[in-house]
Amino acid sequence: MKPINKIGYTLAAVLLLACLAASAGCVGTDAGGDGPAAPTSPEATASPGVTPAQPSPDGLIGEEEARFLAAAGLEREIPGIRIERMVAEPYDVQTYGDVWRFRVKAEDDRDPADDIMVSIDAVDGEMVHFQDGRDYFRSDDPAITIDAAEEIADAYLRERTESSNIVKTDAALSMVDTPLGSRNGPYHFVYRRSIDGVLCLYDGFILAIDSVNGRVVSFSKFWKVSNNDTMADPDPSIPEDAVQERVLAYLNDTYGKDPGEFAIRSTELRWYDLNARQRPSTEPVAVPLAWHITFDDERHRSQDPPRAAEIWMNAHSGEVLSENYNPGW
Repeated sequence: MKPINKIGYTLAAVLLLACLAASAGCVGTDAGGDGPAAPTSPEATASPGVTPAQPSPDGLIGEEEARFLAAAGLEREIPGIRIERMVAEPYDVQTYGDVWRFRVKAEDDRDPADDIMVSIDAVDGEMVHFQDGRDYFRSDDPAITIDAAEEIADAYLRERTESSNIVKTDAALSMVDTPLGSRNGPYHFVYRRSIDGVLCLYDGFILAIDSVNGRVVSFSKFWKVSNNDTMADPDPSIPEDAVQERVLAYLNDTYGKDPGEFAIRSTELRWYDLNARQRPSTEPVAVPLAWHITFDDERHRSQDPPRAAEIWMNAHSGEVLSENYNPGW
């Protein structure tokens, strides 16, 4: 297994995954009070222009029940929070799966924006995402180290009994914009699900730990591959050296470029679980084993900072599942 990628600045892959979690922005100041307080009634959350509650998807948890679960979940994550407003976002199964998503404003929030987000799985009622994005004034330097934040993240997952069959793959300190300028924000930790010794592309967790007070300010869970999904043999039919040759041949056939113009930067096996992430929860899908190949050419290397392209190739059939390459024509 490749070692964890631990750096001190914003990690593009981490932020991309955060976007996949349907979250935006950063971390917040401590929202806790002197002691736990019951959240305000989720029903008392109407605001001008908000559409009525959406109907329940067939056989799944409805919006009103999801509101109650969202309020209870936030109380566990942010003790003492008092909810002023909770607004449901459109139910979009094609983008987010069977998930209810809410934007929340707390009574003590000095910013009028709804910077707290929470998502509830419509199948089992589990809170699969929350983010406290409130952030006002911060010190220049983090008060805790990345190693201390890592211990907090690991302990948080153990408390949720979510620490088995996962591998930590990335750790980074991001930056946030505040009224005082750019400041150190949260530490982001990415954990990927391991199935038969192979990591998933999407299934796993993302945690954000505030670098000032060590509070967990964001949690996202992606766990869509089920026992009903068809997965290929975890041992690839196409070995690593052969798949590199196939990629170079594909680039030559597709773009007419000589294989010598490209340099392979990395080759890694993953479960390509994109279809599992996007499908309705009850429908089985085929999850293929895939090689993830990153590469560059002279144009990519000349950019500041240097960039890389990628191809996902089925590790048994050799089919190109997706690619991200701009030849610059």
